[in-house]
Amino acid sequence: MRLTKFIPFLLGGLLILGIYGCNSPESDPVTPPATPASDTAEVHVDHDHGDHADHDHGDHASADSDSPMTKMMAGLKELSPEDHKSAMAQHMCPVSGEMLGTMGAPEKVDVNGKSVWICCDGCKDKLLADPEKYLAKVK
Repeated sequence: MRLTKFIPFLLGGLLILGIYGCNSPESDPVTPPATPASDTAEVHVDHDHGDHADHDHGDHASADSDSPMTKMMAGLKELSPEDHKSAMAQHMCPVSGEMLGTMGAPEKVDVNGKSVWICCDGCKDKLLADPEKYLAKVK
């Protein structure tokens, strides 16, 4: 008989704990952590190098600090304006398929009189060993 007197208090306590006890930011797995304003700065790339019907660049305006486009831009900013434009026009390493600039500043290699951008020095030997294969990918 005494136990029945405590049931309303026990249920009220559980209700209060359920409503107010678990709303700290650390324990909420649904809400993403706050992002500093500097990490969400808009990134815009002015593409003036032809038709993009064969591929999609995605939404440049919503790029975050971990996106491939942001990493690419970080690597390409080390290049001269002319080289930057040339690397942006090629966009991808013909050997690895990686976006140019995501592994640091890309490297320009002269292959049969044509400048070809590669993502890193590790791709150079493969490019020079079979230049026709990789030049076909650049076209």
